[in-house]
Amino acid sequence: MKFCCIIPGQPVPMGRPRVTTKGGFTRAYLPKATRDWLDMASTIIRAHWRHEPMATPVGVRAIFVHRRPQKLKARKHSSNRHFRPVRGDVDNLLKALLDSMGSNRGGVFLDDALVCYVQAYDVYAARDEGPHVEVEVFPLSEYNGDVGVT
Repeated sequence: MKFCCIIPGQPVPMGRPRVTTKGGFTRAYLPKATRDWLDMASTIIRAHWRHEPMATPVGVRAIFVHRRPQKLKARKHSSNRHFRPVRGDVDNLLKALLDSMGSNRGGVFLDDALVCYVQAYDVYAARDEGPHVEVEVFPLSEYNGDVGVT
């Protein structure tokens, strides 16, 4: 069974945990922007996924589409998507996405340790589209590619 979904809004990379001490106790928490995005994304994912979590190795394809910056709005640039080689690395974006799909949040797969294949792109939006995340999760039993594992 395959899962496909589009999560609207600006993608947010997984923030570094913050640590505070109150009353002699140490508490770790995620930044507010990360928490808000994880909550929003997992709500949308739960609305699209109404099955038991996948318990076998899975593959994930993701496209993180960010707002088009002002410098690419000039006519001299094509209206297509452009790669985004700036901070907010694709691995941190992927970490936030995978955490939002895990069993504790979105419930698509039992644990993100089951993700054995990843294909991810980090791009600026085309002229006629807004920021969003496109995600596809599929069991690797359906993957026909040769990965060199015997």
